[in-house]
Amino acid sequence: FAYHYSATWPDGYYGFIGTMDVYGFPLSKEQGSAAAVWIHDEGDFATTSLRAIMIGWDNDGFTTTGCINTKCPGFQPQKGAGIAPGDVIDHVTFPKQLIKRNLNLKIIKNGSSGDWLVHCGLDREPELIGRFPRSLFTGGFADRAKSIGFGAVAYGPITKPTPMGSGYLPTDPKSAASISNIQLVDKDGRVWPVTEDLPKSETNRNAYAATPIVSGKFYYGGHELPKP
Repeated sequence: FAYHYSATWPDGYYGFIGTMDVYGFPLSKEQGSAAAVWIHDEGDFATTSLRAIMIGWDNDGFTTTGCINTKCPGFQPQKGAGIAPGDVIDHVTFPKQLIKRNLNLKIIKNGSSGDWLVHCGLDREPELIGRFPRSLFTGGFADRAKSIGFGAVAYGPITKPTPMGSGYLPTDPKSAASISNIQLVDKDGRVWPVTEDLPKSETNRNAYAATPIVSGKFYYGGHELPKP
């Protein structure tokens, strides 16, 4: 993992806006790599109390509920939407390519229905593509999120490291992947640009890392073997 996260706020969070670079490279069956946004409720820190939306959802730490994309009932697609969770993106960005493809995301909690509305646009303004109904969730997450995280995850054999982001560590912004235009939404629907750095977590910064947030943007990635 290499990601930033918002501090717990008494009034909670009601949405996220951001832009991700879209990269592609061949992976083997035992490898996985993703840029991600986690909108979640911490619960009492027991696994079964974890509730989250990841374009995928769960209500108990994936113990008995939830799935990724549309592999189980939950996400309700918007009729006529041009893109859907799980769609294949053609013509992705490759490392060090000058022109990057961007995935623009907006996830907002609807004030009247309480549903989490998902907007997405590839190289364009995000459109409504569907929703996670309020009825999927229990506890505080039915009303708000306690925290929002954004960054990336990669997994695979330690002897065959998996690329994260563009595959490059974020020491060179021209080569590394980024998440930009980061904004958080409050209970009144007001949008707050993230202008200062937020806490971050890196499982091994020598292998996968994220830079500080500057003006709503940070770089992340890597693929090196973990070093002692």
